[in-house]
Order: sequence, then C-alpha cells, then structure tokens
Amino acid sequence: MGQRRDLVFMSATPVNNSLWDLYHVLRYFVKQDAALADRGVLSIRERFESAMREDPFNLNPDLLYPIIDATTVKRTRQFIKKYYGNDLIRLRDGSRVPIRFPKPIASSINYDLEEVLPGFLGDVEQALMPPDGQPCLTMARYQPENYPVGEVRAEADSALVGLIRSGLLKRFESSVHAFAQTTAKMVEEHDLFLRGLDQGIIIRKELMHELSAADDDEVIDELLMTSSQAETAVNYNVPELRAAVQADRDVLKRLCDKARKVKPDLDPKLAALVEELARIAADAKKEAIDDQDQRRKQKVLVFSFYEDTINCIESFLSRAIEKDKRLVCYRGRMASVAGSDARGGVTREAAVYGFAPESSGAPPARREDRFDLLLCTDVLAEGMNLQQCRNIINFDMPWNPMRLVQRHGRIDRIGSKHHRVFLRTFFPDRQLDALLNLEQRVRSKLAQAAASVGVEVAPIELGAEGHQSFSETREEIERLHRGDASIYEAGGTQSAAQTGEEYRQELRKALQRQRDEIEGLPWKAGSGMAKGKHRGHFFCATVGDRVYLRFVPYGDGPFISELGTCLRIVECREDTPRVMPQDLKQTAYAAWERARQHIFASWTHETDPANLHPRVPRLNHEIAEFLRAHPPADADQTRLEACLDAIEAPCPRREQNLLRDVFVANYPSHAAKSKAIMDQVERIGLQPFAAPAPLPPIQPDEVHLICWMAVEEATPGRDRLTP
Repeated sequence: MGQRRDLVFMSATPVNNSLWDLYHVLRYFVKQDAALADRGVLSIRERFESAMREDPFNLNPDLLYPIIDATTVKRTRQFIKKYYGNDLIRLRDGSRVPIRFPKPIASSINYDLEEVLPGFLGDVEQALMPPDGQPCLTMARYQPENYPVGEVRAEADSALVGLIRSGLLKRFESSVHAFAQTTAKMVEEHDLFLRGLDQGIIIRKELMHELSAADDDEVIDELLMTSSQAETAVNYNVPELRAAVQADRDVLKRLCDKARKVKPDLDPKLAALVEELARIAADAKKEAIDDQDQRRKQKVLVFSFYEDTINCIESFLSRAIEKDKRLVCYRGRMASVAGSDARGGVTREAAVYGFAPESSGAPPARREDRFDLLLCTDVLAEGMNLQQCRNIINFDMPWNPMRLVQRHGRIDRIGSKHHRVFLRTFFPDRQLDALLNLEQRVRSKLAQAAASVGVEVAPIELGAEGHQSFSETREEIERLHRGDASIYEAGGTQSAAQTGEEYRQELRKALQRQRDEIEGLPWKAGSGMAKGKHRGHFFCATVGDRVYLRFVPYGDGPFISELGTCLRIVECREDTPRVMPQDLKQTAYAAWERARQHIFASWTHETDPANLHPRVPRLNHEIAEFLRAHPPADADQTRLEACLDAIEAPCPRREQNLLRDVFVANYPSHAAKSKAIMDQVERIGLQPFAAPAPLPPIQPDEVHLICWMAVEEATPGRDRLTP
C-alpha cells in the first residue's frame, strides 16, 4: 500500500460561469453520488440539477448549502477579520505583519445618457422586452426552427436568444460605443442570413463564421452553395422567416445609427470618468507624504466587462490626458489589458508588473514602476495581487455584484499599505430603475427558457425566474448605488458570504459565555425578533439524531426547508430588536403543527427504499445490458460485476459521453467492445451507487421541537411590534 495523500483543492472562485463548475470540482473528491445522504442529500447531482431548475443563474443557491458545508472550508474576508484579526501572516519579503484589510469606501459616479440620446432607453426597451406586449426584435435569425412549414409558429424564446437580449442590454449600459459595435455586427450577419435565405439556405453559426471571414461576394456565394454547414430551407416557412429577419435587421440598424450619433467628446459617461480621474489625482497629491506614496495613491484600475468599451475608453483618455492639465500625472503612464494579446506593444504580464511591481511579484529585472492607470476587462479580476493600487473604477453597472467583489479583491488584500481603498461604480442615475426592471424581465424569460431545456450551462450569471434571487441581487445593486460598502466588507453577497463555520464559531463563542444558560433552556422555548423581509415562524426540531429546520410563512406561502435559507433568515446580532407580535404569538401552535407534518413527511419519504435510488440515464442501462449479453471471455466475474454496478449508477455528463464514445465505436467483435467498455469504466473511475439505508417508520409525535422563533419584518413603525 502506498502512503496516503491528502489533497486540498484551493480556489478563489470555484463557481464562475455555472454551478456545474463546482459540481465537477467536487467530483474529483466525492465519487459517490449518495455520499451525503446522512445530511439529507440523497443525490448530489440531483441537488445541483434542482438548483439549476429553480434558478439557473444564481451562483450561490441555498439549495447547495449542505453540500458546500460538508465539503468546503470557506473563508470570507468577514470571517478572517472576525476570528483571525490578531494573527500574523508572513509576506512575500519574509516580514510578518498583522492580518489587516484596508477599509473599503464605496461611491457612485452618476451619468445621464438622456442628455445626448433622449428616449433611446425606451427604444432599447421596446426592442428587447417591453413591459407589455412582444419585443420588436423577434430574434428570428437565431431561432429559424420557430418557422416550420405547415405548422403554427412557436413563440417561446430559446435560451440562446435570452442570452443575446441580456448581452445587448449590458452592452448598451456599458458604453454607447460597445452597443453600436455589436448592433453593427448583427446587422451584417442579418444581411448574410437574408442573402442565404434568398438562395434557399439556412445559415447556422458555423457557416456564419465562415461567411463573416470572407470579404469577396464570389467567395460568399461559393460558400453558400458548397459549404458542408449549409442547410436547405425547404422545411422552413421562408416568406414568414424572411419578413421577421428583415424587420429585426431594420430595428438593429436604427438602433445602431442612433448610437453612432454619440461621439466620444459628447459622451457623458466618458466625461464623468475624466472628472473622477482628476479628483483621484488631486486627492493623491494632497494626501501623499512623498513622491512614492503619491504614485501609489493615484494608481487606478478601470474595469469593464467588454473589450469594445476598453478600446473606446483608451482612445478617448489618450487624447484627454494630453489636453487636460489635471491629468498630467497619467501622461505616458496608461496601459490596457484585454484578453491575452499585447496591446500597444505592452503584454499583459508587462502591464501588471509595470502597474504594481511591489505587490505583483515582479522579478528584479522588471520592477520599474511604469503605469498608474490600467484599463482592463475581467481577465485581471481574479488571482492578481495589485494592492499597490488603492482605486478601482467599475465603468459598467454591477449586474452581478459578486463580480465587483472579485475585482475589489485585487486591491483589498492583506499587505496593502493603504488604510482605505476606494471602489467607484458608474450608475445611470435617472435610468437605474428602468434598466433594472428591464433586466428583470429579460432574465425572467431567459430563466424560463433555460429551465425548460435543462442543459448543464448557466446562460448568464445571475437572474431569476426565482424572483427572490433577483430581488436580493437588486437590493445589493441599490445598496452599492447608495455608497453602501457592506458587500465589500462581507466579501460577498448575503448568500455567497454564508459559511457553516461562521455559525459554528458563533455557537462556540456563545457557549463559552453562556453555556449554563443555553443548556438550561427548556425544549420548545420560543422568542421573537425583527429582521429582514420574512414574516412567520422558524422551528428547529429533531427526529432521533437528525436536526430539521423549517420556516413557515405567516398566512399563505410555501414552506422554507433549505438549511442555508433558514439559517440566513434567523441569523442575528446582539442588537437585533427582540419582539413578539401578538398575531405571530397566537398562531405559533398552528404553525408548529404544519411544520411537524412537513418534517414527518420528509422523514417518511426516506423510509421507502424506492425513493433512495437516483435516476440512471437510459444509455447506462443499454451499455450494461450489452455487457451482460457479451461479456469478455477472459473477464474476471468480480471485475465484471464491479463494472456493471458502476455503469448502472448516476454519473456526470462528461463520463456519460466518454462511455458513449466507446459504445458507439466499431470493434472487431462484441467481446472486444465489452473489453473496451470495462477498460473505459476503470479509466474514468466510475464507482457503484451505494444506496443509503432506509429510515425506520415513525409517528408524528416523534418529531420533537427544540426551539422556535417568531420572525417579524424589520419595518419601522409597525403597530404590532410589541416587546
């Protein structure tokens, strides 16, 4: 036996694009799908699928809290500040310093696009998703399958179309230039699509890439007639499809032409950026103790999600810096990063080393301090030590607040010489409400489409058909607009910053202070508090050694049984108001009876062995049947049975595809294919499913109440709030 090796997978962003990112990381360590059955997770895969169905864009769903708590050590800034504040840490140079983070200062930079494009947001809204009626853009070019011959045209958008609508909205907010570039490109592609349609061809994505690269009419015509990617239009209602695509093309052209009227010198967002950079430079000069300190204080990271926007900013600032005396400190000291290619002769690595040579770990030969203004996309939002800088400007609105937290982490790091760091974010002040409402409508449609197809991708990062999730995201955005830095202090949104270790540390502290008082509390003890936006009753109960949490909303509304959500509802501080509203007090017994029956039903579900077996893909069953019918002649029976057990167990889609590749391939004989299947099973490490033991039957009175809490909304001035 070899020596055991313990592996720890470390990541600042285990979830970036989709929840499946985290699932596939966990699969390296947790091979058995039912490994967490004793925590109420009968199938890890099905729990991820449920989270995606409920809200395919929420990257921090409460549904996954039990899995994350069981497998992950999660350390947020808030946790480190609270529990490791007096510890020392060794820096890169060998020195030991106290663990300290700078204080984040959040502020808004407001601008008003209506000044130069009055009514344009209304045009975009009508094109993408108006409050009433259908969008002007049908997106027919991206979903020609909605126009079949002889059938009723489908109205539902695909997930791809929802993504395009969302992307257009975000580019519109990012910069007029980025929006104009995108719509111009879309107009060109619509023209190509119409050209193909006139020749009886449906142009799909792959062929569109070929055509877009061609710059000669003859080459385009040849590709249309000879490309293997060309699809005949015979099965499509060409007149109706063509009319829809032409109408979309005209809408996009009008939007593009309007956006192009805004020249950089008239763009209020770019003008506001210049004013903010001038303020930063002036403050740095006033506060600095020497030239080196001034250089640190005037350093600025400007982030945008889009390279088109970075291009526009760089072109505009290059001229503004030369003309504006207030920006003299940035002359010759600006660089940009977008993607992996060099920009302006400066590579990504050179830009980072030149911008923050002290903190980025630049080698001795490359420690020249060359840049004080760095424009970048999110390629620098992760894994970079840039704490030599103290200013970040987010040029785009924070549709995903967690992205701002990632960016913020570049400068709010241990070892920073700044006592304060400044996080400035652009907001379309007068149009903020309308933009958020529009985004909510787009996301809601996209969530419906994504949930209906159930694919293992998250079309966008947050969203929600689950309106609660979007509500929380919107609250975070509005807090940032007000200059509330709590999201940076906590190191994430409310659900993202949540850790089981945080709750356990709080419990340990409470037991150290008040062990006798806590242990002396009688079972069924109740209390009440005012916090958040939930109203109802929280119950903590046990059946045997299992603990159950339930939140029963007052009046109508579904039970909340997810551990993470329940804990977030009742987590509080010592100064949280203690209340016991009369109506919640009077309905506590009825609410407990409902909670007891709900817990009883959950337990009873696990007493039936049939409920403890997850779904296995049909393909796996077919492969197992083939293997049983054609076992290799020299196969060891124990090995064969182990392979069969592993095949007839749930497995990720990647492993399914690897099995399918072998199963559909040609082999000299059935026995040879069976041997290849067995080799593949062992190569990819499939493991058999081990069903958890069924629970024993119980009676409802075996569900025992430990404690309960009345939860009142934290709304000032409620008459029913009584001590």
